[in-house]
Amino acid sequence: MTGAGVDLGQLFDVGLFAIDDEQRRLMETARAEFVTHGFRRTSVGDIARSAKVSRQTVYRRLGDKEDIVRTVTVNEVVTFFTAISEQVLAHDTPADRAVEAFALGVRECRTNPLMAALRQFEPDTLLSLLADQASALEPVRALIAIAIVADDMPMDAALRAADLMLRLTASLLMVPSEMVPIETDEQARRFAATYFTPLIEAAKSDQC
Repeated sequence: MTGAGVDLGQLFDVGLFAIDDEQRRLMETARAEFVTHGFRRTSVGDIARSAKVSRQTVYRRLGDKEDIVRTVTVNEVVTFFTAISEQVLAHDTPADRAVEAFALGVRECRTNPLMAALRQFEPDTLLSLLADQASALEPVRALIAIAIVADDMPMDAALRAADLMLRLTASLLMVPSEMVPIETDEQARRFAATYFTPLIEAAKSDQC
């Protein structure tokens, strides 16, 4: 549960990101293909053959290639955030929660095979999702906002802060900067404490 009384797992199991068993199996197959062969080299036909279904079934259940990439990537991030929610929400302040989430997220990106494939071979894939006018990463933005909302941090302010934190995080993960290292837990925590704390405070006072 969050401070706002929202169960993250329930929210995404039955609400914003509900999927049935067949869709989950097809997504898991697509994920395995993406990890092994990369996003660009994997076709809908490859996913269908591996899942032992027709291409029409994949199109009907998951959509086209762009839809599948979006769904698998967002599901990976949502699953991760749901798993760490209790650890993040154990912290009292929005800033401390943001620091914890960022540090855990950077660590996950070092070991998660799908994120590793994105970082190594196709860093523009996640960045393109940020520019997607269909708001492909809206579930992720919502999760971050729910985690940092508080009595003095209303949801509209939390969403603004979450949007900026998400964009900064994706940029640093996909296009690492020697000037702003975040590869270790210590570096990640230092960065988040230095830059996310004032960002959150600014979002609180921004009444746009």
